[in-house]
Amino acid sequence: MRVTDENFIKHLKKKREEALQYVIDEYMGIIKAIIYNALKSYNDPQIIEECISDTFLGAYENAKQFRGDKEDFKRWICTIAKFKAISKQRRLSKTPYFYELNETGEAAISAEEEYLIKTTTEEVLIMMTQLEQLDRDIFTMKYFLNMKNEEIAIHCGLTKAAIDNRLYRGKKRLQQIRLGGSMT
Repeated sequence: MRVTDENFIKHLKKKREEALQYVIDEYMGIIKAIIYNALKSYNDPQIIEECISDTFLGAYENAKQFRGDKEDFKRWICTIAKFKAISKQRRLSKTPYFYELNETGEAAISAEEEYLIKTTTEEVLIMMTQLEQLDRDIFTMKYFLNMKNEEIAIHCGLTKAAIDNRLYRGKKRLQQIRLGGSMT
């Protein structure tokens, strides 16, 4: 049977290699962009390629756990890519690495990169499960799919201001959860 846009998830769950090839062909661009953005500071194409391969292999091996349609699959595989990149950053941060220095002689690491290195995948997933479904979707689109607030608003059928507010309040809730506070 031919793998198509309508049946690739079913075939992937049955471990058909044609479905994996379809997923690679269909999602390579976005997966490569996510991983490149997360790992470009290491300036090593081999690390990026390895992480891309790990992402598709992870999706293939865990396809039976996936529930949803094509749009959900895109978010799911992009989330896998982001977390594979975070795991790779964490492993690389434990090995000696020479960072580019800025004019003051400090390592040129952004606050976001520093946060990603220190935060474990499990913590993020646990914290996000305590958010409402809509907020989880918004956070996934914003921080894992790198969508702009305007795009998220169109996708969710909300105003940009509503998305901005949900992101702001969601960040505060996640911070409160991380610090061990109650979520009221």
